[in-house]
Amino acid sequence: MARSLTLKPTFCAGRQNRPWMLRVPAYLSDTGKIQRLFYGTKRECETAAAIVRTRSENYGNQANALSPTQNLIAAEAFSLLRGRPDVALLELIQAGLTHEQKRQASVTWSTLVDEFLGTKQGRSPNHQRNLRYTKAHFAHLNPKKVSDITADDLSRVLDKMPQSSRNLKLSHLRSFFAYAKKRSWIDDNPADRIDFDQVVRTEVEVFTPSQVEALLVYALNNDPGLIPFLTFGFFCGIRPEGELGKLDWSCVHLTGEKAEVEIPPSVSKTKKRRFVDLSENALAWLDTYRATGGSNTGSLISYTPAVLRKHRRQAMAATGIQWIKQGMRHTFCSAWLAQNRDVNRLVLMSGHSNPDTMWRFYHRGMSEEQAAKFWAIVPEPEIGKIVAFKAN
Repeated sequence: MARSLTLKPTFCAGRQNRPWMLRVPAYLSDTGKIQRLFYGTKRECETAAAIVRTRSENYGNQANALSPTQNLIAAEAFSLLRGRPDVALLELIQAGLTHEQKRQASVTWSTLVDEFLGTKQGRSPNHQRNLRYTKAHFAHLNPKKVSDITADDLSRVLDKMPQSSRNLKLSHLRSFFAYAKKRSWIDDNPADRIDFDQVVRTEVEVFTPSQVEALLVYALNNDPGLIPFLTFGFFCGIRPEGELGKLDWSCVHLTGEKAEVEIPPSVSKTKKRRFVDLSENALAWLDTYRATGGSNTGSLISYTPAVLRKHRRQAMAATGIQWIKQGMRHTFCSAWLAQNRDVNRLVLMSGHSNPDTMWRFYHRGMSEEQAAKFWAIVPEPEIGKIVAFKAN
């Protein structure tokens, strides 16, 4: 009686190499004779059995009826396996088809970035602008499928950038591809294979008291609309981009135990409410601003971001001072810590999260003598022109 078609892997205990056997009947074998095929693992054997079983179900005795061209292609494909089990051919084909299906379902780089930027409309203008800069740096990838972009494609651009710019762009790239992975457009994030440069921390850059005074005097004499920007930036340390531009005069509290500025959660970078003390010289500059006809209603900064940048650049050019990114905030923190030495209070007012980091970077950023000069910067009063700054 002929044996029934079982196609079940059999373990041969006496074989050290390839102990798993599959018995293939003659009418389903490649040779036309009964075959006993041996494999190293049960998984390989089961895969081979699945191939034979499919051949039996779909083609029966005609399974080997391939055209001459198909036989040549199959022979070439098997030769490329280079000693690997025959079943590896099927696994490679299946993997290739899966990759091609995912590639077809992917999108272009430009589509990915545009959709990602659309999800960031609520972020600060500065953050959105930086994301657009990153998009521009990698514009040559626009028509390329996201699934085809490699770490080498990214590194060729990143490695030409300065250290600080490189790290920022890499951070953006990781976010772009993380979004693509979430949308199932890629399996792996190529930016994760690229390391950040180790940034060597240096002392914070601050404006000197004489530079702060020069900028405020310029604003008073030439551009009074800059006075609130400079006052709240230098003497309160409010983040100029993302916070200061979103505040209005209702957040300035001049009544009560002490004068202070409130940064509500909707404005704060950390989404936590905080209060910043208004120093005597800050109040003096606000009084002077009011005396020039400045309004204490509506937005703290009367200029739009683009117009503000233009006026700020004019002030820097007129005074010959080089703008320092985050310099106003750094100057405030350094001067306040030098005068008061209460790092925990400064953490609360500035919106930082780590007292140790605050102390390490801002301690001795400014000497006590410089800090005393900084907190003594007040406008020269003109008799009969200075009026008290009133609360709303």
